[in-house]
Amino acid sequence: MTASVVLIFSTDPLAAALLGAGVELARATPAFPREQEKPRDALVRVKPRLVMIDCDHEDACSEALFGPAMMIGARIAVFSSSRSRRALEPIAREFNVASFGLPADLNELARLLHECGVT
Repeated sequence: MTASVVLIFSTDPLAAALLGAGVELARATPAFPREQEKPRDALVRVKPRLVMIDCDHEDACSEALFGPAMMIGARIAVFSSSRSRRALEPIAREFNVASFGLPADLNELARLLHECGVT
């Protein structure tokens, strides 16, 4: 597992890019799944310290990814936006993971990365 790598799964490419930029500004390394890559395959390839998951990403925001991520020691943070179709808090409570809403300011993002041991 790479201590400063954050794997980002998002249904919105712009949100993913903005989160990636925030991760870089916090002096960590953003990573993204490759085109057509399954979330679990991206997890194994990247071996991140933190996985940020859009709560609307049906393939990634599930126990099928949360379990393997936790098994390799990665932390998980789920996020939502005002357009999200799924409720964020029930997911965060069920799996005992961090959560945040978009837009997130840089200070909030830096605090989350620090709390998750990334920076």
